[in-house]
Amino acid sequence: MIDINEIGATAFVIASIRALEPEKPRPLFRDPYAEWFSNERAREAARQMDKAFPPSTTMVRFRTRYFNRFIERGIEDGARQVVLLGGGFDMRAHILARPGVDFFEVDQKAVLEFKRTVLAGHGIEQAPSVFGNYLEVDVPDGLAEVGFDPGAPTLMVWEGNTMYLPPESIMPFLNRLASAMARFRIAFDYFSVDLQDRDQQVSDEDRERLEGVERAMGASFPTGFPDLTVFEREAPFSVAGSGSFAGLAEEYGAGDVVAGYPEDWRETLKLYRYCELERR
Repeated sequence: MIDINEIGATAFVIASIRALEPEKPRPLFRDPYAEWFSNERAREAARQMDKAFPPSTTMVRFRTRYFNRFIERGIEDGARQVVLLGGGFDMRAHILARPGVDFFEVDQKAVLEFKRTVLAGHGIEQAPSVFGNYLEVDVPDGLAEVGFDPGAPTLMVWEGNTMYLPPESIMPFLNRLASAMARFRIAFDYFSVDLQDRDQQVSDEDRERLEGVERAMGASFPTGFPDLTVFEREAPFSVAGSGSFAGLAEEYGAGDVVAGYPEDWRETLKLYRYCELERR
């Protein structure tokens, strides 16, 4: 099982994938900062992801568009704070900045210090940040110290995290957030199978593809959620929305991309999904 403190390395890989978006025939998002956080080692890892399972990098593109939309729609509905939780080199605090909306970041110290240094070199100030492993630090108190209002309507973006975390850590973490924050919605990506029991729960083909992506990323995926009602039973949340990233293809004008994949690839893609939880 990967230690959460190693996850920061994957941030370079995701940045490298995002940096290539302008070269796509139909770009799905804009991230002019991603190239600042790309390097050859990360680009090679992205190439290995493509080799292991070609749709994997496409799904990173889809999920980037999805989380952008989550923030944009949430702000339109009245959210006044956005927390990027374990976001690595996520630059939405600058790309999606709006008057009257405050962005905050929570991530490992090494990741955010590197990011702050890179941004400073370009004359850009990093968003107010909590430096630390969010499973270990007091996130609500840390956010409050940098200006966060726990009573204001808030969005939390938890992108590219859940599958790396120890399963037993997730519900306690979410309950700690819920006990300190009155009004928030949190969105995350996840695998819809029990990865602790992947030999029994996942087909040989799907397991081979998942493990190929793991090898390319240099990380393991110990956690999945076959039943989202666990968040309603074990934490004070309601499931406000869920679906597969591949299912968004038509909306993104990329239906032909997913339709062009072999049928067994499309079946595998059903395992990779998004979820939105609302604090009850």
